[in-house]
Amino acid sequence: MQHIPISSKQIAFIRYDDQAAQMHIQYHTGVTKVCEGIHQDQVQRLLLSGNSYDFIMELTRLPDEPAQQS
Repeated sequence: MQHIPISSKQIAFIRYDDQAAQMHIQYHTGVTKVCEGIHQDQVQRLLLSGNSYDFIMELTRLPDEPAQQS
């Protein structure tokens, strides 16, 4: 499992399990959220993202949830 530090006030780090295609999001509050169906190419884009928090929120948005507009 790959640990990826995230520079965020909400998220401490994520762990990525490529065998299960799962991303485990560890919040500073101690809560862990597990997201299914996250693939290696998406994690690579996360690593290259200028805003990792927003990218994680986009990855974990439910399919029927509309994207928030700024």
